[in-house]
Amino acid sequence: MRVFFFHLRTPSHLERDDIGVELAGIEAAYLEACRTIPSLSVELGCKGANPYRHAFEITDAAGTPLIEVPFPEVLDRGRRPVPPASAAQHRKVAATMERTAELIASIRAERAALNATLAETRRLLAEVRQASASRSG
Repeated sequence: MRVFFFHLRTPSHLERDDIGVELAGIEAAYLEACRTIPSLSVELGCKGANPYRHAFEITDAAGTPLIEVPFPEVLDRGRRPVPPASAAQHRKVAATMERTAELIASIRAERAALNATLAETRRLLAEVRQASASRSG
């Protein structure tokens, strides 16, 4: 069992949870947030706050942010909460993003090389034209 903290992110600030809840894992913490959001939204509405502009930021005991659960994710769903994507899916997405960044860098380098080649080609063509004009004139 691990301790998770459910900080409430509002439009203007972060209300820190100093107590925390002991749960089996991040999936259980996510489901706990999903169960809490509807009743907390009623309280926020009674105070004149818009619950659609709030989110739970779930952190571990070290304060490391683990997941953010926006209230609209639960309020608009109209069905039972489901666990978040697995760690394997997160790793796959991270690997895809890293590969995309590498491809972008590679394309930029190739573009720079092509621009340099084009500039050199234009320079050589200008020299040839100038030499041809000198011989003709």
